[in-house]
Amino acid sequence: MHRFFVNKISDNQAIIQGEDYSHIVTVLRLKINEEIAVFNYEHGEFLAKITDINTKEKIILLQIIKKIKDREKTNIKVIAIISLIKNDKMDFVIEKLTELGITQIIPVITKRTVVKINDIEKKLKRWEKIIYSAVKQCGRVTKPEIFSVVNSFKELLKIVPENSFKLLIWEKEDKRYLIDEIFNLKDVESICFFIGPEGGFEQSEVQELLKNGFLSVSLGDTTLRAETAVILTAGVIMQKVRRSKWKN
Repeated sequence: MHRFFVNKISDNQAIIQGEDYSHIVTVLRLKINEEIAVFNYEHGEFLAKITDINTKEKIILLQIIKKIKDREKTNIKVIAIISLIKNDKMDFVIEKLTELGITQIIPVITKRTVVKINDIEKKLKRWEKIIYSAVKQCGRVTKPEIFSVVNSFKELLKIVPENSFKLLIWEKEDKRYLIDEIFNLKDVESICFFIGPEGGFEQSEVQELLKNGFLSVSLGDTTLRAETAVILTAGVIMQKVRRSKWKN
């Protein structure tokens, strides 16, 4: 069933407009009385029926039929800290992190970051659009919060919760592995992981992060691309979070 976001649900009614209006009318060619799923980040997901298509104002009116599912609830916040990687790969990573259920995404500039963004606001709008499309596709009712690009570790450490279990994914770590640290972990409120750029972290950056409570872990013996490391790390952590019975 087709899924669409609605800003507000009131008196068992909702409205769709903008790009989704065009998609429903010109691409899907849905008609009055046809049913779709609509979701709202606060209230959950609902089955709805199209009651009117106003072509003049480009608005679709909906009647809510019943609730399909509640807003997802998780006791553990999962934060992905990602050094900026090349544009198409960054878009891909944001899409996959959304599908996996990550809570927050923090893009960061590190010393070896080669990507430069001239228009931050334009880039954030693009990322929000990617997140929305991924939310619609994967069935989430919530969306990850994406931060503006962080330019320093000092700024980053102010954002990351102090009590978070902080992981530094580092290719030179040879004693601790992500899988062991995550599956032996208990009673935390948030987990964050930091993935560096294509060229890796500089030693001074690693030392600064370790000094501020990050634990360095390995993903294995092979050298992974940044986007592969992000997806692998997020997948392992989210598997643990979803199967966990931790409580706040």
